[in-house]
Amino acid sequence: MTLCKIPKVTVTTWSVKNVVLAGPTYRKYYEKSLSLMKEGQVASIIGQPGMGKTTILKKLEESSKEWMKPIFLDMANKDDLSSEFWTKIDVTEIRKESISKLENRKKELGYNFWKKLMGVKFWDHVEKMCGKADDLDMRLFCMNYPHNYDGMISLIRDLKEGHKIGLLIDEVRDTHLSLIHRVINAGLNIPIIMAIPTDSFSRIEDLALRRRIEESRISLDDGVTEEDVKEIVETYCGEFGDLLLPMVNLLWKGRELPSISSILQFLRSESEKAEKECGNSLECLRGYVEKSMSLKDPIEETSKMEKRVREALSLLTAELSIKYLHPRGKRVFDANGRGVLASIFFISDDRAFIGTVKLSKDGNLPDKVDVDSFLTVNTVEHEKKEYKVEGKFVITNANVTGDNFIQLSTIEALRIIDGDLDILIEKLRKALKVRSLELQQTQEPNSQHEVAPCREALSKKVFFVEDS
Repeated sequence: MTLCKIPKVTVTTWSVKNVVLAGPTYRKYYEKSLSLMKEGQVASIIGQPGMGKTTILKKLEESSKEWMKPIFLDMANKDDLSSEFWTKIDVTEIRKESISKLENRKKELGYNFWKKLMGVKFWDHVEKMCGKADDLDMRLFCMNYPHNYDGMISLIRDLKEGHKIGLLIDEVRDTHLSLIHRVINAGLNIPIIMAIPTDSFSRIEDLALRRRIEESRISLDDGVTEEDVKEIVETYCGEFGDLLLPMVNLLWKGRELPSISSILQFLRSESEKAEKECGNSLECLRGYVEKSMSLKDPIEETSKMEKRVREALSLLTAELSIKYLHPRGKRVFDANGRGVLASIFFISDDRAFIGTVKLSKDGNLPDKVDVDSFLTVNTVEHEKKEYKVEGKFVITNANVTGDNFIQLSTIEALRIIDGDLDILIEKLRKALKVRSLELQQTQEPNSQHEVAPCREALSKKVFFVEDS
């Protein structure tokens, strides 16, 4: 049994057959591209590497073969569009098709009974006519087009007399676009669908060209939804995908899996490890996934999380105007004089902020009595000076509610412990509320000189937890 049927190369290439197109967004973009292709329009599919641009192009190539001749050009690591074009032209096929039409013109072309009697093949006879006759079928049979831009345009113009022709151009860079623009403006009236990396699109300086591309731009960077991710995981991994989906969703939302290609790579890696440990046992697989998504030693992991919180606050020092960050836990006293440990302690503008971490293995908040006591702390003594506590927070994966709680999923906690500070920084930003405005308002400024610091504080976006 193969848990996830994912190709070794997760990025679609020009040679891939039977392309899998999963996700409602991708089907919508494919249908839009197909419609533009049938109308003979120019369209651009723009997105970061690995977001599925080539997949859509390859699907367009597969489906359009029934009613047109699509020419797929892969410009990755290539500079010259016309050179790539000529590598994709099947000269033998074009000549065979042309000779079948020329068969009906034997007399006109001077191929008579005596030629046939002398054993001269019609193909050889027509070849000798190359350069002497100049009509559409003869040009296509002789294929004497120069292998450059002008020859490419001439061949396309001749081919479209008997067929619908379309260009599908992958991995377009800004250096290719001026020539593609010439092709668009050559009056061929054929569909041209381009896949352009986001960074290449952003470097286009020619306003006319940029406007032309923007007219039918299809952007993949912001279009992919959670439903797309779900369908992609289920399509490739079936029942095992349902087990992995919560983890994939978290990593995707946290931008650790920023592309469809990276999601597929993750699925392949996890399925290979799970299959090695569990074989075909679905029950074992379920246990494997649950184990990889649960805490193993909450006490040790709580200690590691505390260090990560300090690391995150260090990175937010300027943003939060932190003047001092305590390197370890600090003993504080609650409203009743009872001692309790604050895992996190920092000072900002002569105001104290305290936090604690409580990771749970079963969803229940650990040490609830200590947490309740912690939330009543009003002052903190540090270096013989007493500071008023302006904010307190509890970081936990337990099932709790309240303004003082910064909630993480267990998977998020594991990712943070493993070093993903981006998740934690974002959580801190969302959970901490702006206090600088309230504090400045209490000063009731009476002049422009007093108002200016308020505006400056607001511009810095200083975030803190509100006191309960």
